[in-house]
Amino acid sequence: MISLAVFYLSLNIKDQKVTDPTSAAFFPGVIAVIMIICSILIAIRGLHDASADGKGPAAEHAEAEIDSDDDNVLEKEIISKKQINQRIMLFIGAVLLFAILMNYLNFLIVSFLFLLVSMILLSRQKMIVSLIVSVIFSVIFYYVFAHVFHIVFPS
Repeated sequence: MISLAVFYLSLNIKDQKVTDPTSAAFFPGVIAVIMIICSILIAIRGLHDASADGKGPAAEHAEAEIDSDDDNVLEKEIISKKQINQRIMLFIGAVLLFAILMNYLNFLIVSFLFLLVSMILLSRQKMIVSLIVSVIFSVIFYYVFAHVFHIVFPS
């Protein structure tokens, strides 16, 4: 639904055409189409998985494989539907906070914190891996946007 709304809004950008790669509506339109395709594929996979295991999409628990801190043996972690929903809501809150803080703080700091929090919420990587990945990608994103695309960030 959100992807359809994004596509509709990209069609309504004044004096811009979604089909023109140089227009301001092109990129949001492309992202919306990608979101629509991904949503359809996820829905198909969910229906396929539901018919294959008999549990359906409303299963009470999900299993996630995580790396053990002691060795490389994969363990099964039982995550309740409530815990999944809590993580998703916290992630949405992190996205909103990221968008708000972008106007007040340095991009490098905000992007680092966002990536770190996201990795902690959504994956079970070791903390040192999350820290290293967050630092590296924050610096890469900053360099690409500031020096390649010449985007000026709020200071």
